Amino acid sequence: MTIRYKCIGCESVLKIKDEKAGTSGKCPKCKLEFTVPSPEEDEDDGIEVELPAVPDPEDSVDMPIELTPDAPESEEFDPLDVLSGPPTTGRSSSARSSMTPTGSNPADRKPSVAELMRDFEASKKKDQDKRPVASRPTVSAAETVGTAAEALSRAYQQKRDSASSPSKSAKDVKASEQRTLLIDFIKTRAAPGILLVSVVLYSYYWYMNREIYSGPPLFDVTGQVMKNGKPAPGIGIVFEPINGGIEDVRTSSTATSDAEGKYRLLYLNFPGAPVGDYKVMLMSEMGTPIPQAGGLKEFKVTEKGPNEFKIDI
Repeated sequence: MTIRYKCIGCESVLKIKDEKAGTSGKCPKCKLEFTVPSPEEDEDDGIEVELPAVPDPEDSVDMPIELTPDAPESEEFDPLDVLSGPPTTGRSSSARSSMTPTGSNPADRKPSVAELMRDFEASKKKDQDKRPVASRPTVSAAETVGTAAEALSRAYQQKRDSASSPSKSAKDVKASEQRTLLIDFIKTRAAPGILLVSVVLYSYYWYMNREIYSGPPLFDVTGQVMKNGKPAPGIGIVFEPINGGIEDVRTSSTATSDAEGKYRLLYLNFPGAPVGDYKVMLMSEMGTPIPQAGGLKEFKVTEKGPNEFKIDI
């Protein structure tokens, strides 16, 4: 009696001998392993397959077919010789001849993994040997000694400079940063405020200490001092009032000619002079009187003006 079994992998119908019941089997198509079921009477057609005995996993060796060389069947065959590649020079020719199977060509033998690795390393080394080596410039002993001495001198100088420079602590660095921030604050924020306060204080001081004029009305008086037809600079001019009676309270008005000989009278440090008659006296820089051409001049200051007077020396 045969056992009919349908593979669950490829759905092939297998017929197995009943004495294989309970053993492990493998589908010849999809290689799916299964357990042979108990025999049942079934006369349907199928594929009758005789399953090979399942080898013990410990006795099997899984080697790549493409990289595993053919091993000769000989009592003196050593598997390590095949895996290690071609025999070394120390082996005898008889041993090599015994390892080669009779009637086979050594050139037809497939290389092992070790041989492939050795060939790869040898080709890599050849490529490296073929690369051009850059020539280094030769340095004389004197240049080497000089360069080393200069480097040593620079290193010593840097060390001496670093030792001589004062080291700053974290406290000093923080104080320096605070000073910098304070200066920036004064420049950007405090400076305009300080300037404004200064202007206000100065204006208040000037207003409280200003001179208030309480005399007679003043009128602008100007003129020019000439000497021999040219401007006479540095001449002191004094307008002395001619007494006009008891009610006349005027005092002298003074001025000094500039580089062009021009002058402008001041009365009690206020520009101008009161209305009235005046006699003019001239004084040098040393304070001595200067004679005038034609004697002392007399001028009259009026309200309507213009009060412009030319004086000749």
